[in-house]
Amino acid sequence: MRFAVVTLGSAGDLHPFLAVARALVQRGHEVQLLSQAPYEGQSLAEGVPFRAVVDTAAHERTLKHPLLWHPLHGFGVLWRHLAVPSIGPTCDVLDALTHATGDRWTVLASPLAAGARFARERWPDRIRLLSGYTAPMGLRSADDPMFLGAWQVPRWVPPPARRVLWHLLDQWKLEPMARPALQRWQAQWGTPRIATSVFGDWLHSPDGGIALYPPEFASIPSNWRRRGVMQTGFPLYEPSVQPALPTAWNDFVRRHPRYVLAYPGSAAGAAERFNDLVLPACRRLGQPVVILSPHLRSDDIPLAAMAPDVLSVRHAPLSALLRGASAFVHHGGIGSVAQALRFDVPQLVLASAYDQFENGCRLTGQGHGTWLPLNRATAETVRERLSTLLSPDAAAGEAQQRPSIDDDSQAATRRTCELLEETSRRPLSS
Repeated sequence: MRFAVVTLGSAGDLHPFLAVARALVQRGHEVQLLSQAPYEGQSLAEGVPFRAVVDTAAHERTLKHPLLWHPLHGFGVLWRHLAVPSIGPTCDVLDALTHATGDRWTVLASPLAAGARFARERWPDRIRLLSGYTAPMGLRSADDPMFLGAWQVPRWVPPPARRVLWHLLDQWKLEPMARPALQRWQAQWGTPRIATSVFGDWLHSPDGGIALYPPEFASIPSNWRRRGVMQTGFPLYEPSVQPALPTAWNDFVRRHPRYVLAYPGSAAGAAERFNDLVLPACRRLGQPVVILSPHLRSDDIPLAAMAPDVLSVRHAPLSALLRGASAFVHHGGIGSVAQALRFDVPQLVLASAYDQFENGCRLTGQGHGTWLPLNRATAETVRERLSTLLSPDAAAGEAQQRPSIDDDSQAATRRTCELLEETSRRPLSS
């Protein structure tokens, strides 16, 4: 069977799709991963053939954009600097792949990958497309919790009013941002006019999709089940070759077998602000800290952090660091959420943008931790939330009410591959 996997975004967005692509290769299939050029090395190291659909310059421009982590405007940065530039190259690659083999390809793509959606419209006899949703926010719904940017719609707002709010967001922000670029490609390729909401409908494949998170974290809204969206769980990614931990690691964990793990995320931008909050909070609590921050240079770390109870790590798998963590403070990306759920570590989410607010809200409601908007957090509020998470009574109470999450780290990846294989076997007319 032949599969293309298309994803755009940060390393946290890449990893679930890379885990699936690697597993498909290991199951004997022909696979191509399409993403940003800087991810080629990671893909090839896992034995997954790679095609760049966004060049390094656009990738770097996106990650360094000052509004990337803005609660409302950040999505526009991703759309303009990643999604739109990738449309033409994605269609070109999928066209070339299907022509070269003379066979149908099954494509798993994030909804942001508009090029894959256009390819499905242009060549429906050659491409079957499944949309891949790494977080619940990808499936627009009037169910609770509902977030518009950082604003949580109150629980008492009824579904009809919630649908009006989505319509207003489309009308005011999303459609003017997205539709002009899509219309230019439509005119060039002669594809049908988009008559419905771009983000609420058109970008999602008519062939269905896969929710890459478990029902214990979030169920699929009924309207999306009717559209053929299925559910597997978190495809947890572990690199085949683990990066070496710093030489100070063994001595640190010998002195501090339990510690707070702090991780601002794989994308640059919020690391300094994040650590300015977490380090003083942990110092006041007398808690040792491990900082995982690939974009934070040693000379960026405040002098106060250069102490025996603070260790800075630039590169390490979360799974290695979470094993000894008494709490995990992070940005709320779904990959980080999934790894912490796997190890049952209480989480404090400091959310900046995208799905992070909703992810934090869901964790709180399920007894897995708590959350704060990063721009409103202070060292004192972080200390208070961490103190609650670390208290023995709170830990015992939360452990009793948490729903269990599948602890087989490869189960979701296997289920995703099986769904893709089943989809590939179905005739196009079904």
